[in-house]
Amino acid sequence: MANSFNSDLVSALAAIQNPPLDGKAAYGEYSTIRACLEAAKPVLSSYNLAVTQLVHTNPDRLVTRITHISGEFIEDGGIPLYCDNQTNPQKLMAAITYAKRNGMCAILGIAGEKDDDGQSATPPDQLPKAKRPKPAPPSKPAQPVVVDDIASTLEITPEQVANRYEAAQAPIEEKWANTAIAGFAKHKHMGEHNRWSSENKSSLDTIKTTYPQIYQRLLTAWKARKSELEGKADVI
Repeated sequence: MANSFNSDLVSALAAIQNPPLDGKAAYGEYSTIRACLEAAKPVLSSYNLAVTQLVHTNPDRLVTRITHISGEFIEDGGIPLYCDNQTNPQKLMAAITYAKRNGMCAILGIAGEKDDDGQSATPPDQLPKAKRPKPAPPSKPAQPVVVDDIASTLEITPEQVANRYEAAQAPIEEKWANTAIAGFAKHKHMGEHNRWSSENKSSLDTIKTTYPQIYQRLLTAWKARKSELEGKADVI
């Protein structure tokens, strides 16, 4: 009958499924003793097995036994019953219920609660500290850009960069003169060329007094265009 007992026990333990987590506590979800019994008893019965749990003393513990129809059985060493006041029925029954649930799950090889790696049973001050992410390395300060770097980026010569810089710093009169000189090429006859001089006489007088170099450049360009149009020089 020993072979029958071992065969039925192995088959039953292989067939029993984990009970549902139908209970909730501060540390999380767990399987109540009812859920454990409902998961175990039908399977055990189909293989001629039954489970019993009895309280023993000296020391106080709850022993879980699986008995075969042949009379063979297997039992654990008992789950200790910890109760600070055994004269209080509620506290005593809570300790017994807790031991019954854990003893049954252990001997049947089923899980009656979520595996939290023992954290719920560990004092908070003894839990491992969570790893903090490493701070990102400080960003490098922006490097000053020199003229040569600008020139290579824009694919122009340093001289061109310098000229553009000077143009950006020039007074508004310088920019106006550059626009005027560029516009001389669009004058098609001397009438148009002279009309421009008359219409801008006030501005030209101001530039002549304030920026003589700009005025001289304007005069030279105006005469050059006049020479192209007429073949002779004149003054503004």
